Amino acid sequence: MKRVSGLLLLLIAYGMLLPGLTQPLLTLTGTVEKSDLVAIGKDIIVESPDTPELLDAMAEVIISNMDVTGELEVYQKTRSIIGTIRELHSNGYTIVAALIGLFSVVVPAVKGLMLLFSFFKIPQSISSRLKALSSMMSKWSMADVFVIGVFVAFLAANAIKREGGILSFEAILGSGFYFFLGYCLLSILSSQILSSNQSRES
Repeated sequence: MKRVSGLLLLLIAYGMLLPGLTQPLLTLTGTVEKSDLVAIGKDIIVESPDTPELLDAMAEVIISNMDVTGELEVYQKTRSIIGTIRELHSNGYTIVAALIGLFSVVVPAVKGLMLLFSFFKIPQSISSRLKALSSMMSKWSMADVFVIGVFVAFLAANAIKREGGILSFEAILGSGFYFFLGYCLLSILSSQILSSNQSRES
């Protein structure tokens, strides 16, 4: 029974991996208060020694009559894990892109395939070797670390917004984050169930 439930959890986990890799992971938005921009522009005009007095007076009148309420969006980017890997590669960060791809895509996929093959009717020695190799690969899988890193970035971006300043960032976690988190949790749970079942069988 544990074997079946462990296998079912594993299949669900890997069903969540694909949307976790392709759906939006994090949206980062940068905004500036219009009043702050106007205040900076006003200070530049007033403090510049080259600004004629007539122009200074005209700028004062124009700025005073401007509607400067609200925020101006100056930056917005939404990326999935696969999108991040592509962007890093296109910007010349090939090694970083390869490492993210290896630890968050290749290792989990290979590990899942090895676990699945170990349940087919193959010699016990090969099945045990596949399970042992999958367990060893789990130590090199950094999917859970990646999720923590994304969550830290989310908290850091929102902390910047709370601290104030000219440019405020707001981070919003996308559906890809929750799918990838679900994959991590179910993958760990299924591995523990299957490992305990294997220990009892042996």
